[in-house]
Amino acid sequence: MGVAFSPGDTIGRGDLDIFLTNSHGNPTNAAEITYAIYYVDPGPPETEVLIGDPARIPVNPAVGEYYASLMAPAGASAGDYHIRWTFREFVSSPQVQVVQEFAIVHDAVTVSPTYSRCATELIYTLRLLLRDQNPDKFYHFRPPEFEGDIGQYNRIFGQIWEDAELHQYLERGLDWWNMHPPDTCHSLPTLNGLCTDRKCWREAVFWAAIHHACFALSLNWIADEFDYSIGGVSLSIEKSSKYQSMADAASAQFDKAAEAKARTVKFIRGLKQPRFGIGVRSAFGPYVGKGVLSPRSFM
Repeated sequence: MGVAFSPGDTIGRGDLDIFLTNSHGNPTNAAEITYAIYYVDPGPPETEVLIGDPARIPVNPAVGEYYASLMAPAGASAGDYHIRWTFREFVSSPQVQVVQEFAIVHDAVTVSPTYSRCATELIYTLRLLLRDQNPDKFYHFRPPEFEGDIGQYNRIFGQIWEDAELHQYLERGLDWWNMHPPDTCHSLPTLNGLCTDRKCWREAVFWAAIHHACFALSLNWIADEFDYSIGGVSLSIEKSSKYQSMADAASAQFDKAAEAKARTVKFIRGLKQPRFGIGVRSAFGPYVGKGVLSPRSFM
């Protein structure tokens, strides 16, 4: 779910908006653009229920930027909603339709687990690293853009990973990091400790979490890929190997960090060895033997 509002909220710029760019990546206005709001009736079966005008006109504050300007009614039902954008790049271009997801929630409704400030910041940073922070705001006109529709299915914008998933990947990444030598399971058992005591180790945990996130997504795509050919027309959808290669790259970066962890902690322990300790011989290692610090010990 992208964003959530409460009944009575004013929805404006920065909330339900879309940014259009041409094939060169430059902002461009659409020749025609409208939007419609739908309530998603969970059913079964799940259906969309149109609310109000099916062709609302968005506000266009800058080239390529459009947003829905409306107010969530005080009596709006809690649940999932869709905003369906319909537009075309040129007057002669085929019509394109994309969907954004949002929700209306009441004060008594909990839509997601509550995380600590540290975990929330880590989840947000991980989402930035995965380029999953604003997937529901950008559309690129790239020919043939009309092939974005297959049958009755339209492109639905939404985040790839939910917060709960990223939180799990971060925790599994921290466990993975702690199990590498030296053992830090007891000194760094939670994500909160990572934020307060070992900020420099966040980078390694992020790489581990990216590995878990990409690997999980590759498992999903294994079930959805297919290769079909008939009458000289072929359609191939295969993404699992691409996500797996990303997972392998993240794992390689994590391995480098794990090697640095072992070397860094080892050096620190060496520097912390007492110069003399309880005997002269301890100067040559960490308490290699007993002794008495006295003038006779130096003879």
